[in-house]
Amino acid sequence: MTATPIGVEISCDGPDEQTDCPESAAVRASFNSVTARQVRADGRDQGWTVRRRAGRLRDLCPTCRRPASA
Repeated sequence: MTATPIGVEISCDGPDEQTDCPESAAVRASFNSVTARQVRADGRDQGWTVRRRAGRLRDLCPTCRRPASA
């Protein structure tokens, strides 16, 4: 039997360090995307952004990337 990686899932890191994504969002799957870079490119097509926080990449869904209204 051979195990083959089937891809990478990218989920939303939430609007800030202390808060989880309220929608538990994840980038919609694409059979053509198997690396993190490819999946993040799919996410950008779906309205996601990638930011660097505390030295790590943070993926934000369209809901969490918008600043909270005052």
